[in-house]
Amino acid sequence: MRREQVFTVVRDTIAAVRPDVDPAEIREDRSMTDLGCDSLDRLDVVAGAMDRIGLELSTDRLADVHDIGGLIDALWDGANASR
Repeated sequence: MRREQVFTVVRDTIAAVRPDVDPAEIREDRSMTDLGCDSLDRLDVVAGAMDRIGLELSTDRLADVHDIGGLIDALWDGANASR
């Protein structure tokens, strides 16, 4: 899986969880909090993206994620490590 594909999964998952968010606002330098996501929304996005990728990550691997780019990197690294 390419990193761009992971970004697409994350963007589409955010859009599904928060349909009120303009897709153009979903950028790697933004956090989900910046987009108005509360803690349950963030959990839904992470779980939904992992499910769509077919991946399980420990919370330790997500502890240092502060923005969408960090989430993409963590998911991408996890997807590549499991292959």
